[in-house]
Amino acid sequence: MPTLQQLRYLLAVADTLNFSRAAEQCHVTQPTLSIQLKELEARLGTKLVERSRTRVLLTPVGAEIARRARIIAAEIEDIRDIARREDPHAMQSLLRMGVVQTVGAYVLSIAMPTLRQTYRETRIHVREERSEELQENLADGQYDVILLPEIPVREDFAFHVLVTEALHLVVPHDHRLARHERVQAADLAGETLLTMERREGATDDVARLCRDVGAIQATDYVGTTLDTLRQMVAAGMGIALLPALYVRSEVMREELVVAIPLSDSAPTRDICMAWRKSAQRAETYVDFAETINGCLKPWDVRQA
Repeated sequence: MPTLQQLRYLLAVADTLNFSRAAEQCHVTQPTLSIQLKELEARLGTKLVERSRTRVLLTPVGAEIARRARIIAAEIEDIRDIARREDPHAMQSLLRMGVVQTVGAYVLSIAMPTLRQTYRETRIHVREERSEELQENLADGQYDVILLPEIPVREDFAFHVLVTEALHLVVPHDHRLARHERVQAADLAGETLLTMERREGATDDVARLCRDVGAIQATDYVGTTLDTLRQMVAAGMGIALLPALYVRSEVMREELVVAIPLSDSAPTRDICMAWRKSAQRAETYVDFAETINGCLKPWDVRQA
């Protein structure tokens, strides 16, 4: 049977697609790594890695074995953590967190100081990816938890809503509504609203608001990031509804645009933390999520 170390070598190659960097990551020489991978292929009776002078690729079988090896490695790490600690519900020494770009920086800039204070013995490794990739990689064991701007629908995931934040109206500094302290939804009649790429949740709420008040949802220009939307508003291409945490971080210091709360019918978005239901430390992740939730209460409309 394959050894755990051989599977780790395969994972290092899968992550780097480079034998030299994979060997460095595993703290072994390149010949040692190459020999062990050849032995792994011999034991399994199939080719796992294609290697040429210009590139390294995993075969389809190699990619599937690497995917399953990640799950095994994650479970082994859980076993080690449990053995090291008397409390089986304590947080592990390394927490692998995946985040969406439109969420991670704005949540963690607020919550990270408290998380580091509360979980002093845990190193939090954060990586940004698209929502779809995050969910696939969580299922595969590459992440312990992920932060999403929507509630996941996968049955194998558990989740905790960290904050329900209002979307604020963002307009150019010389817009007719720019000097208002608050804006009624009806004031948006006839305005062109810029939105993100099509996604269920907040995007649906914005479309519904446009229909209700007679605003126009732009179809010619679609933002891929919150920064893109803000820049499009600054260029006078329309107005937008942007999340409160983003407004706090990026819009309040901007001179070309102004953020204004809506008095009523403000769309919201849920930011949640998800993990595998089968995770050994599911109860700990609930505590971790509640710690983040406590940091975000000033922006949570559920607390109003």
